[in-house]
Amino acid sequence: MTEDERKLDLMVAELEHENKLMRARNERLERELNFTTAERDGFKEALERILAVSKLALWDSKPPRTGNVGTPKRHEECND
Repeated sequence: MTEDERKLDLMVAELEHENKLMRARNERLERELNFTTAERDGFKEALERILAVSKLALWDSKPPRTGNVGTPKRHEECND
């Protein structure tokens, strides 16, 4: 084996090692992305439920005794 072949062989081994490290890092980052995406989706679903319940509680229902709001009955009796 010549000196150039030995250098090329060492360079190939180094590049293969770097490639292996990059693949491992990529797999770790993909797992983190999947976990974070699932966590984000869970938060989104929880917020959607909170908003739906809040909308029902605030806008789609009448608070108690709101029918009594308006002109007091004594004013109506005076106008008769």
